[in-house]
Parts: sequence; structure tokens; C-alpha cells
Amino acid sequence: MLNYLKSEFYRVFTQKSVYVLTGCCLLVVLLFNGVLWMMANFTEGFPWATTKYAFSTLEGDMHIPLILAAVMGWLITADELKLRTINNSVAFGISRRQAYLAKVIVGIAAAALCLVITEAGLIGSGYLLLENSGAAYTLSLLKGTAACIPAWIAGMTAVISLYYVTGSRSASLWGWLLIIVAVPSVVKILGLRFDSCAKLASWLIFPMVSSVSAGEEWLVYSWSTAAGFLKCQEAGIIGTCLFLVLGILAIRRREL
Repeated sequence: MLNYLKSEFYRVFTQKSVYVLTGCCLLVVLLFNGVLWMMANFTEGFPWATTKYAFSTLEGDMHIPLILAAVMGWLITADELKLRTINNSVAFGISRRQAYLAKVIVGIAAAALCLVITEAGLIGSGYLLLENSGAAYTLSLLKGTAACIPAWIAGMTAVISLYYVTGSRSASLWGWLLIIVAVPSVVKILGLRFDSCAKLASWLIFPMVSSVSAGEEWLVYSWSTAAGFLKCQEAGIIGTCLFLVLGILAIRRREL
């Protein structure tokens, strides 16, 4: 298993796709802060060139890293069923469960690299270019990140699992959009009318990481309270476990 895991790390981290995705994410946050800096310098009275605004913009859009985590998982699979590369691994004694778990572990490592570089770029360029609003907003961003990490892992695990369920990379993405985004969004809308749907939506990943409301001073997120933070963690861990079971069952039953 260890040798196979090393080979998976080598395969993924010697490809351009992970670095291209990471570079694009970094470029977006640098351009975002750069535009705020330019507006502050060329527009009189521009109020948004602050770390408060820059950091809370990402914190209010935690569903975007969820989508990017799914893209990372999609890249990790590398269409190995179509290319039949997994057959070689199984032939050399790697179990299907080990092959699946290796994909998840390498995907988490690649996503962590992307996350660290992107947030470091956002925070570093924010302090360099924008008005410092205080450490509270940096800590709030880091708290939101910590709260949502299990949900992002669940989202990435879901797309890998759905790949082995469907046998198609495109179908896995469509399935992910249906299961993670579309259905929970409908449940959240129904929650405006039905209490049972509202309670269910509060445990679903996509509505949870995209839940933002206006507070007295700034924005309030689902993880702003201690209970909400713990609930985000629990929902992400439960989702990850469910999709892990789904993925292991799917790869065991799939004909190679």
C-alpha cells in the first residue's frame, strides 16, 4: 500500500493539472486584491480596499472552494477506468479498496497544497496592498476555513466515489452537481415553508458552507458560533464517511 501511495503521489504531483489549478486560484486572489488597490488609488473615497472586505469576500463564498475541491478530485481520477490503468495495480496485488483510498489521500494532499498557497496569497497580498482592518478578520477567515475543511473533503470524496459508481468522469461531475448542489438547494428553498426541510438543509454541505446573513457589524456565517462550527465539522465528517463507504462499495463491484 505504501509503495502504491508513493506512486500515486508521484503521478499526481508530476502532472501539470494540479499546479495549473493552484496557479489559477492564486492568480484570481492576487488580481482581486490588486483591483481593490487600484480602485483605492484611482477612485476618491473608495471604501472597499480593506482586508476586512477582501478576507470576508472569500469567507462569504466558501462554496467556491467546495467546487474547486470537486474539480481537484476529478483531476485525481485521471480517467483510469477508461485507460484501464487500475487493472495494472490490481494485477500487482493492490486491492481495490487500497486503490480507492490512495486516490482520496492524494486528493486531500493536492487540495491542501492549493488551499495553503491560495489563502497565503490572499492574506499576504491583502496586508501588502490594502488597508489593515485588524487581525479579527484574518482570524475569522482562518476559522471559517477550519470549519469548512471537512465539508470540502466530503465534496472531493463524493466526486471520486461517483466516478467509480458511474464509470464516467463527465457523469461523476453531473452526479456531483445533482447530489451536492441541486438537491440540497431545493431542500433549502423548501425549508422556507417546511420546518423539516429547514432542519435537513442545515445538515447538508452546500447550504451550510454558503449560508451567510447580515449581522449588526458585518456578516454572520453558519460557523460563527461554537455550536455552528461544531455542526459544520460534524456534517463534513459524516458526509466524508458516507461517500467513502459508497466509493469502496462501488469500486469493489465495478468490473475491471
